[in-house]
Amino acid sequence: MGYIYVDLVLRGRTSKNVRALVDTGSAYIVLDPKTVSEIGLLETPFNVELTLTDKRRVRAKLYLAEVEAEGRRGPAFVAELDTPTPIIGAYAVDSGSKIDRLK
Repeated sequence: MGYIYVDLVLRGRTSKNVRALVDTGSAYIVLDPKTVSEIGLLETPFNVELTLTDKRRVRAKLYLAEVEAEGRRGPAFVAELDTPTPIIGAYAVDSGSKIDRLK
């Protein structure tokens, strides 16, 4: 079994190209604080609890971004967590396809 990556364009106040690891066990896009700050994502008033692969639970701020991947574009939630690799979760993958079908 291998790893699958996808190239994303994330937009907030600015935009940035990001290569993210696809994680079907994750619900959100997960970015490190530096990347969240660089893009200028819209902070929501919400925090989420994430369960890591080692079963630890951590709290993370939740942001809103416009995400484009594979020709699909739409809104997605981004969790801010100190991670070495950006992650794109199942909700973000699925929401983009739903947005395309509504056009």
